[in-house]
Amino acid sequence: MNKITYDKSILTKEALQTLRSQRVTYAKMAEHFGVTEYTIKRAMIDYGILAPKPPKKFLDVAPGYIEARSDEFQRFLELHNQGMSYTEIAATCGKSQSYVGKLFTLNGYRFDSAYKTRAAHNAVRGSKRTIEDLEKRALGKEKTPPKMSRWETVFADWLTSQGIVFTFSKAFGKYNFDFAVGDSVAVELYGGAFHADGRAAARLNDRMSYILNRGWNIYIIWCLSKEETIFPGCLDDFISFLQHTRSNKAFRGQYRVIWSDGDSIAMGSFE
Repeated sequence: MNKITYDKSILTKEALQTLRSQRVTYAKMAEHFGVTEYTIKRAMIDYGILAPKPPKKFLDVAPGYIEARSDEFQRFLELHNQGMSYTEIAATCGKSQSYVGKLFTLNGYRFDSAYKTRAAHNAVRGSKRTIEDLEKRALGKEKTPPKMSRWETVFADWLTSQGIVFTFSKAFGKYNFDFAVGDSVAVELYGGAFHADGRAAARLNDRMSYILNRGWNIYIIWCLSKEETIFPGCLDDFISFLQHTRSNKAFRGQYRVIWSDGDSIAMGSFE
């Protein structure tokens, strides 16, 4: 864990010792100096006023522990990437902060990286990024795509088996598709119910309008089953959707949403 930096000419050892002897709370100290409680504790540890806590003993877990919680962690990660802190993620998902932090640690995330991500979100909050910034970010994500989820891996393997050429994390303007097939079909895989809630749902209309209005068709597979299975009915339907797109140049700006078992949810057009 990287140390938090602070002004030692202001946050002095003597000042902290005096406040501690007066039994001032960490919250009051933080308010007095205009820093976080964590910074206060970090400084007190650096000065030898507090002893550092021993490392947590949860890294040695039973086989399968991480895998059994991979879907849950993916939701945590999605919320984290939206700018939520561990505290906010815990409150949103009804979990303890220690449990959320444990899964991040077990999956190779450190507090300092989460802190920097949070700081980056705070830095741009209240200011609007330019289109050029967003498009550059999307291109970077296509060039260095994130690791595929289990569902994405299943779908990618199937596309390959069918000889269907695709681009993973394809950049299109300021957005990225999960999969792009040719220059007219975008495929999105939703692996959890949280896509229908909160900020993810609020952004969906703008995202769909942006893509559909530019002549792409969107095929969304909603994967709510715990099994890593996309059923034949869904795959057959996608093949029909893809063939119709390829054979009919007028078939553009269309969307289709389907459960992974093949049951239809919705379909329509940009208009």
